[in-house]
Amino acid sequence: MLVRVPDGSGRTIEVSTDDREYAERRAIQWAVENPLVERGAELGEEDISALGDIGRGIGAGIIGAAEGITSLPAEISDYFSDSSESQAQLVRDFYGQFKPTTSTTVGEVAKFITQFALPGAAASKVARAYKLGKPAELAAFAAADVAATTPDVETLGDFFDGGPTKRTDTSDLVGAERAAAELGNRMKVAGEGAAVLLGAPYVLKGVGKGIGAGADALAGTKMVRDAARAIKDPDSILSNVGVKADIEDPTFIQRNMAKASKLATKKLTFQGEMPDAFSKQLEALRVQQLNTQNNAARQNLQEVDNVLKALKATGNLDETAERTTLNSLNDYLFAENKGKKSREVVREEARQALIGIDQKLGKAKAPSLFVGSRKLSLVDAADKFRKQIDDLSLTIRDDTFMSESMSDELKAAFDANKKFYATRMYRTLKDENGYIPTREQTDQALKEILNISEAANIGQAISPEAALGVLNDLRRKVSFNRAGVKPNDQFEQSTLSGVGQKIMKGRKLDTLPAVRDFLGEYSGGSDVLARVKRSDGSFGEEVIRTRGVEEQRAGLRTRAIETVDGMTKAITKSNYYKNLNDYNESLPLDRRFIFDAPPANLSIEEIGKYKRIGMDDALSGSEITESATRRFGPLAGKYVKEEYHRAFEDIPAGILNADTNKIWATFLGLKGFSQVAKTVLSPITQIRNATTAAFFALKNGNFGNSENLVNSAETVFSEIGERLIKLPGADNARATKKDVNDYYNSLIDLGIVNTNSKVGEFESLFKDALNAKGGVYGRRALEKAQNIQNTFAGKLYQGSDDVWKIYSYEMELGRLKDAFKKGANDLPVTDVQNALMLNGRKSSELVGKELDTFLSREAASIVKDTVPNYARVPEFIKQLRRLPVGNFVAFPAEVLRTSANTYGRAIKELGSSSEAIRSIGMRRLMGSMTVDAGLYGGLMTGGLALTGSNMEQVNAYKRSFAADWERNAMLIPIATDKDGNITDFYNFSYTNPYDYLTRPARAILNAVNSGITGEKELTEIAANAAMESGREFFSPFLGESIMTEKILDMMRNETKFGRSIYNTSDPFGDIVGKQFAHFAEGLMPGVSPIDITSTVTSPLPGGLDFKVRDLPKAIGLSAGVIDESDAVKRSGVRIDAAGEFMEALTGVKTVKSAIETSLMYRGYEASRQVRDASGIFNRVAKTRGSADAEKLTKAYISANEQRFKALRDLNMAIEDARTLGLSDAKIIRPLREAKTPNLGAMMSGRFNAFFPSRETMMFAARANENKLSNPFDMAAMSEAYRSVQGKRFRPEAAAEAQAAQQLAAQPPAQAQPAAPMPPAQAGTPPGPPQAGAPVPPAPPQSLFDRGREALKQVELNKLMGID
Repeated sequence: MLVRVPDGSGRTIEVSTDDREYAERRAIQWAVENPLVERGAELGEEDISALGDIGRGIGAGIIGAAEGITSLPAEISDYFSDSSESQAQLVRDFYGQFKPTTSTTVGEVAKFITQFALPGAAASKVARAYKLGKPAELAAFAAADVAATTPDVETLGDFFDGGPTKRTDTSDLVGAERAAAELGNRMKVAGEGAAVLLGAPYVLKGVGKGIGAGADALAGTKMVRDAARAIKDPDSILSNVGVKADIEDPTFIQRNMAKASKLATKKLTFQGEMPDAFSKQLEALRVQQLNTQNNAARQNLQEVDNVLKALKATGNLDETAERTTLNSLNDYLFAENKGKKSREVVREEARQALIGIDQKLGKAKAPSLFVGSRKLSLVDAADKFRKQIDDLSLTIRDDTFMSESMSDELKAAFDANKKFYATRMYRTLKDENGYIPTREQTDQALKEILNISEAANIGQAISPEAALGVLNDLRRKVSFNRAGVKPNDQFEQSTLSGVGQKIMKGRKLDTLPAVRDFLGEYSGGSDVLARVKRSDGSFGEEVIRTRGVEEQRAGLRTRAIETVDGMTKAITKSNYYKNLNDYNESLPLDRRFIFDAPPANLSIEEIGKYKRIGMDDALSGSEITESATRRFGPLAGKYVKEEYHRAFEDIPAGILNADTNKIWATFLGLKGFSQVAKTVLSPITQIRNATTAAFFALKNGNFGNSENLVNSAETVFSEIGERLIKLPGADNARATKKDVNDYYNSLIDLGIVNTNSKVGEFESLFKDALNAKGGVYGRRALEKAQNIQNTFAGKLYQGSDDVWKIYSYEMELGRLKDAFKKGANDLPVTDVQNALMLNGRKSSELVGKELDTFLSREAASIVKDTVPNYARVPEFIKQLRRLPVGNFVAFPAEVLRTSANTYGRAIKELGSSSEAIRSIGMRRLMGSMTVDAGLYGGLMTGGLALTGSNMEQVNAYKRSFAADWERNAMLIPIATDKDGNITDFYNFSYTNPYDYLTRPARAILNAVNSGITGEKELTEIAANAAMESGREFFSPFLGESIMTEKILDMMRNETKFGRSIYNTSDPFGDIVGKQFAHFAEGLMPGVSPIDITSTVTSPLPGGLDFKVRDLPKAIGLSAGVIDESDAVKRSGVRIDAAGEFMEALTGVKTVKSAIETSLMYRGYEASRQVRDASGIFNRVAKTRGSADAEKLTKAYISANEQRFKALRDLNMAIEDARTLGLSDAKIIRPLREAKTPNLGAMMSGRFNAFFPSRETMMFAARANENKLSNPFDMAAMSEAYRSVQGKRFRPEAAAEAQAAQQLAAQPPAQAQPAAPMPPAQAGTPPGPPQAGAPVPPAPPQSLFDRGREALKQVELNKLMGID
């Protein structure tokens, strides 16, 4: 049945239940979750967002500019007209209907800049385009500002009420006189605006140039030259600082390794378990080369996808046509013999078919965001892909190490398959637990095996059961699983052919199409052809199954990617071992780490610390196996220390391996889902990812070249959207698609792009889950999620990171080239390939292409060392992703690594003998200091000046009212109310990626300042500072992950904010529904317009409901499809549509101060803490065991100490609220609602001590058969009570305030015996009392306090037996 319950706000709630009491509870809960806004459509002061006001200011500026331009002719007309009716005013009235109104200073500033900068810049640009000269540009700018001026724009003359730019008051003027005054006012406004807006760029440019010139000049000073010599001094503490070993300093690694812990090196550095950083670079080079080939393959497949999309768009690709097209592509890329047709004939026929499809395309063009377009061709795309595979085949065939280890049969197979080689891959190998062949596939494979058995004529035909056993063995065969095969082993004949066993012996999978189909062969062909036995006993080829179009598409893509991936892995591993051997040979003998034999004169125990690569024993006499040679090439059988052996043999060292635990693998998949949902699939996070990455360039002093930035952005968006652009360093001609691909692939090869640390982490989580041998739930969903980086959203997220990496690379490359031109002859070598290329030569000896390659590698190495890069994350940190704690652990680790490298490299560069290199170091150092300290300080100073607020207010808010995650954030005031009280903060920490680096230090500073202001004890201050700093530093690594938090919340029925997820009295269905809604919240993508929730009015099972998020509400509100009463946030604040739009478009986070609401929650918290404090004594007093008087007294004292701390913190919040402008009436209202204890005493800053109730004391003193008597020491308790009752929470602050009052009351001429303390400003630490200052007497107690103490004394006397 339905119970109708009023919610107290005029609304009636219908609850599906027959329990009236339950219905009332649910109605109250619903009313809290859905507050009623009675203000109608008008935004209240507390609703206005400063960020939204900036948006309104921009809108008002655009409309104002249009108003000014269109009203100018009307004003001129009014001037020459005799009419008293103003035509200009009619124009203004028209625009006034649409012009937004701003309410804050930042809104007004945004309006001013928009209204005058846009028309002025446009006019100036036109003058520049016609090459009219600087005076004409200035005149054009001023003329545009004259046109854009409106009467509501004030001047500095108006502000100061005087001066030449003070506008004429037109309120009493009419007709021509008014028009003349308005035209004059335009000139005054425009003059000021032009001066400000034209001067600002020159000022900023001058500052930028000044900083750069200052850095250059500073680099050449005697001080810096002396510092350089000191850094070079081998005895200097700075001599070992840097990011890489210098090739000219062979003792670098030895000295640093001796000073560093081996464990820390292994776990917390990029070097990891490798012998040095260069050897680790060689290992990372494998990944870079693999990424280059895989990206080229992806580009080629993207070309194919573009053609298919264009065909669909032109109506030339229905399902039948797509099937035919995919068949032609498959036959062209992976041609095989078909009946009597040779594979050469099959390929040529497929090529002709593709040419015909190209002709259908006609003039179809790829859509373009940039200028230019290109013709689509399926033949060209297929040719490029086939050429990539053929080039890799030749590389493998001609590779010395690999060809030596190949069998003659395999070499012959490669030679025979030139231009036709492709890898066969099977679903049963990629999805060992999830793939199940259909009944049809199983029956056809059984028939094929039974036919083999019959044809084999072995005497007794195999039974169907035995044949099925053969098939199952094939599915389970470990050596057949490519996931367990080393890269080189995949080219072994047994791997290429399949597994020969029992009746299958001597057979190849190439001749068993039905068995291949049973194993789930990936293929782009539609028909599965097999040799079947006809009714006449003969064998012929027939179609046994037809694949669907989706299966075809996936098969073609997978086979293409697997072919390139497998071959590239083999090549890169071969190169890795050869390069590693060459690098080892280039080192001095005392630095080598690979040996032909163990060093001489070692004991048996010491020899045991060495292992042979690829061998099971360390005996030098044992022969190197063929398998070891094939896998490790020139390193096979050589000796390395045991501590490096694992790294060389690629033995995984995982944490909480998910291989055998299906539930844990699924959890890791969900963890990856949640991270994707909150990053790639969140539009706001996409914006923030692009804006925050700019700090990486700024920290390294890379700023000032806007052309490089534009080129970088165009390169990335060309890669994302297949567009044509102008490449960096090229002439004005547009690049071809091949040029773009080659440039982008060169960046991948250098390891610069496609290395986002957050993307890398969730990709690894998906890989962990999907590769689990025990299987995983939801495999298909995980496979789709794993491909997120190939979607537009994934490319955009990665691309916004790549823009700034490319920009940084081009800037670093330009600086190195400039330094080299200026004669720098000691460029530090930080790239291992450069070290191998130099081989003892100096960098100054390089010329031409060799020099270009050297500088490109060095610039790339700098970027990889100083900008977060997933490939450089220490392996131990990467493995932390498998723990149930931490979100994106790789990113904060990279912030630490790159920050240390940035400062280290700056110091190393400042130690150079070249002034050009020292200049680079000085710029890098200044950039780092700006990002870490200067930028926040400058923004804070500007925010305080703009809003007229002060640091006391900022500190008061952070100390008492900021959320936990904002308390140590960089909060900058951006708006105040009419009384000067802060209403909005800009959370700079949300924008600055290096916030994590300085947050622990700010936590210490804030804890100390709060402790001093609150007059806490030194030990408590120190403990709080240490805890806050540790929490901030370790929270990214040890904090609950998104999914762990949701699971634990459901188990404990409480969120981290203390809110219950469900009521214990809820029906079971509602409990399940609320838990599901809470869990789903962690997986809901940011792009989703709705949230899953649970409400009492929902008709869905478990009360599940869907709530529209704030941004869609704002869109609906602006479009008029959502009623104003529904456009409310959960907090009850009206949605500011402009604010929501600005936050979505900028990624900027603002904080709205809600002091009264926060005070109410602080009151609730204090009430709970007071109850807990009383419980300390009550638990001891009511114990049924023995508790002596001393123990009771200690419990009583402890209870009051805890009560004092709780109420002191609340009193501090009250004082901070006063500092932030709240009146006592506004402070009392929420505290009274929270039933705050001792509210009167709290407001006066005095402590009202706890004293146990008569019932508690009587219970404690009573003795019976169930408990002992617990006597009290009433004298001690009374003394303890009197010692704290009425105690000031902050006595020093109160004494200062009273002394200031006394000083103010005394005659000015009267001499003072001692200088009193100055009045304390709220929120600032008090100074120590001065010697000789009078101690103020305790203020008299109120009648209420005296009465309370008298009553308590009466109770005490009764208990003590005193009359």
